Amino acid sequence: MIGMTHERTQLLDDLRRACAGRHTLLVGAAIGGLRGRHTLLVGAAIGTGLAARAAARGGADFLLALAAGRFRTMGASSIATMLALRDSNAFVADFACSEIVDATPIPVFFGACAWGLAEEEFSPFMERLRGWGFAGVVNFPTVSHVDGRFREALERTGLGFAREVRLLEEARAAGLATVGYFRRREEALALAQAGVDVYCFNIGWNAGGAVGVPSGESVLQVGNRARGHIKAIRTADPGALCVIEGGPITTPQEMHEACREARADGYIGGSTIDRLPSESSMEEMTAAFKLVSTLQRRIDRLERRLDQTGQGMGLVGRTDALVEARARLEHLGADGGPVWVAGPDGSGRSLVATLLHGRGPQRQRPPMTVDARHLDGGWLFGAEPADGGRRRLGWVEAANGTTLVIENAEELAPGTQAELAAFLERGSFRRQGGQDSLRSNARIILIGTAGLEAAAGAGTLVPDLARRLARRDIDLPPLSERLDDIPLLVEHFAAALRPSAGPVRLSPRAFRLLIAHDWPGNLRELRAVVEQALDGSGDVIEAEALPALDGKRTGRPRPDAPGDRSPKQSERDWILDGLRRHRFRRGETARFLGLSRKTLYNKMRHYGLLE
Repeated sequence: MIGMTHERTQLLDDLRRACAGRHTLLVGAAIGGLRGRHTLLVGAAIGTGLAARAAARGGADFLLALAAGRFRTMGASSIATMLALRDSNAFVADFACSEIVDATPIPVFFGACAWGLAEEEFSPFMERLRGWGFAGVVNFPTVSHVDGRFREALERTGLGFAREVRLLEEARAAGLATVGYFRRREEALALAQAGVDVYCFNIGWNAGGAVGVPSGESVLQVGNRARGHIKAIRTADPGALCVIEGGPITTPQEMHEACREARADGYIGGSTIDRLPSESSMEEMTAAFKLVSTLQRRIDRLERRLDQTGQGMGLVGRTDALVEARARLEHLGADGGPVWVAGPDGSGRSLVATLLHGRGPQRQRPPMTVDARHLDGGWLFGAEPADGGRRRLGWVEAANGTTLVIENAEELAPGTQAELAAFLERGSFRRQGGQDSLRSNARIILIGTAGLEAAAGAGTLVPDLARRLARRDIDLPPLSERLDDIPLLVEHFAAALRPSAGPVRLSPRAFRLLIAHDWPGNLRELRAVVEQALDGSGDVIEAEALPALDGKRTGRPRPDAPGDRSPKQSERDWILDGLRRHRFRRGETARFLGLSRKTLYNKMRHYGLLE
């Protein structure tokens, strides 16, 4: 058997000195400290070293090594301990000595089966338990769980509760602490006569979980029933320590309610500490592992659908800002109301305006586009003839039945903006110099550089117009803020420029050069680069095919940007970036990086990325 550590030897010496007096419980000083903190005692009835160490770390005051605990780890109910499936004492000694006694710093009680030993074996067996390092003994399995005619037969043949009491008396005589399980009042009084250290009212087999035994009583009912037994015990044995176990108690809150109702000093948990949490956590964890793969497949399907939607619109990309822009377009497209489209030159603003028109109620006619830098009120709303001149037809009137796209909208004069806000409010307008109120159902789409709030805050939009456009804006990010979308955009532009050719992708070096560029011309510039790079290229655009890029780096740090690092470190970061982009799916990463799966695997192994 495993030898006792110095700390355990000292603990047992303290325990025996306590037992030599009144046999209060475990280590007398520790119990006094617990009582001083008004803390309930908690014992853990377990069957493995893993459960023992976990319970000790969780703050258990003592452990009970029981056959029932071991059976629970085998998938059986605690009730299996009442069947002749094992030599109970040998069964418990085997796992408790090898896994529990020397593995935890708290006292361990041995679950001794009284009917598994001849009475003359009680005393030598207790000496062996002391030698193995057990702090005490508990009468488990117990005939308390048996009733009716079978119980009567056990009592008549000397295998009843009195035998368990004698077992506990021998344990006391050997200097071991004792925990006495009982279910009946007469059993509790018999334990009191034997002078056990802790009385445990076993309510019944635990409810809950897959193999729990349903309880016909509520927590308060069993607490009230336990209180009667505990009162009788303390009448016979003043100051007795009494705990409860089993029945409908399955949670810490229920334990607290039952102990408070029973006036108990604590609780012993078996299934509630090992089986129920293990069943729940393993079930949830297994389900989570299964769910991850299911969710990943769903994410893949949604991403493919998202890509298809973006390709269909022409708004290609997966970055959050672009996904939000597509969602806003879908939301605002069909109602025919005004929209503010913001973004830098070349970011796709005109495309968004076209898509909005195509989803609106006036899509039968092509949209009309005008630059605000060449507009005043007379050009926007028209003018009556003056000094023999001719009537001027305004853009709003001409666009009746279709969409009017106003580019550089922040360049509109404040007075013209105010007139436009009034038109959006009423749906009517007057020509300059005219008195008649005219109507037009033209849809107005305004294109600007700054976002709506920024333009309003800077004063480039008058308040009335900003209010009419509130929550009706779409912001497009610059390409420099969506570099992750470059591979998808290159594929999209290549397909548009060479519709009869197959898919085109970037080589790794070409990709690194493109993401190192600032893209002041945004999508327009990227399309021009792709158009030039396609000349003479096959299905892969190499770095050598790229035209010179005029934009300079701004100095913004990027984890995959070239710099002072070694080529080895840069390649490792490049591969790691590709893996992260594709959630470490090697097949997709290899295709993205332009490598074979075998080459990618070898490089991952070389750079320590397989762990």
